[in-house]
Amino acid sequence: MIVYGPDGILLGQHRRRTWELAGGTVEPGETFAEAAVRELHEEAGLVAEPDDVQVMGTLLDRVGDVVRLTVPVLITRWSGTPHQREEAIGSWRFWPLTALPHPLFVPSAQCLTAWNPALPLDHPRAHFQPYASPGR
Repeated sequence: MIVYGPDGILLGQHRRRTWELAGGTVEPGETFAEAAVRELHEEAGLVAEPDDVQVMGTLLDRVGDVVRLTVPVLITRWSGTPHQREEAIGSWRFWPLTALPHPLFVPSAQCLTAWNPALPLDHPRAHFQPYASPGR
């Protein structure tokens, strides 16, 4: 998920040394927004509400024989300070759009360029199918 505010984009460093957005899986019975709120709290300790989550669309790509479906969401309102809550990802911090760290996890780079195509990020192509924004 893209957590974006005045200090930039929230990214955490994975133990494999890539930088990535918070994310995870949807549990049975959850909406994408509910899953994003839960994962954000589990991974980075931030609290948001499902009404503060904008589901942007779907990204589809292929890695070898695996077809990967990613659902990027945008969160611009939350409370708390990011901190490590899981072993796999730590060093949570906000990065300005003009100084994003490298290397970025490929699905994170794909989500960021779906949100902001002007970002100069190099990554394998993915098909983005945007959802209609409310009020359109």
